[in-house]
Amino acid sequence: MGRPQAFNQQLVLQSAMQLFWQNGYATTSIKDLTVATKLQPGSLYAAFKNKRSLFIKSLDYYFETLYEGVNGILASDEPPLLRIRKFFDYFLNLARDDVDQKSCLLVNTLLELPPEDTEINQRVSEMFEQIEQLFVTVLKEAQSNGSLAAGTRPESLAKMLMSGIFGLQVYNRMQRGEDSLRQIVNNLLSILEN
Repeated sequence: MGRPQAFNQQLVLQSAMQLFWQNGYATTSIKDLTVATKLQPGSLYAAFKNKRSLFIKSLDYYFETLYEGVNGILASDEPPLLRIRKFFDYFLNLARDDVDQKSCLLVNTLLELPPEDTEINQRVSEMFEQIEQLFVTVLKEAQSNGSLAAGTRPESLAKMLMSGIFGLQVYNRMQRGEDSLRQIVNNLLSILEN
């Protein structure tokens, strides 16, 4: 019996994630994944069981990286509303640098997979809820320091910001242009001004 092949799981997940992100789940084949990850089909199946399992692990890997970046911005010591502005500046930079128009893997997944796929849809929803909770926390800070009006509801505003993120992702795929996106962001964030 041969020894199992050693490989760097993080590099494999990163390669698979990029492929799923570029092509979508349905059109990515096992053959595509073996080429991208440089693993033989047997090794791929032994490590990840099947394409779906590898896709879920790729989503998790994507989210961990995304969450780390978003949390780094939204949990800083800067004024709360400035942190939200910096988050959207970060988002605009990602959109500008997205020459392949891949958008967000999480948004793409929600748009691609049918609602009946409750396992993956629930997983992605929970990921978005974690980001939404970061916004709620920052908006509550803004409310307590007086930079956000006392009568506003941070939970509702966080949902509005999340809706804005989804809309911006889709809009950028339809009609690219940093100036248009920046105008949309400015209008979105103007609602937070006291």
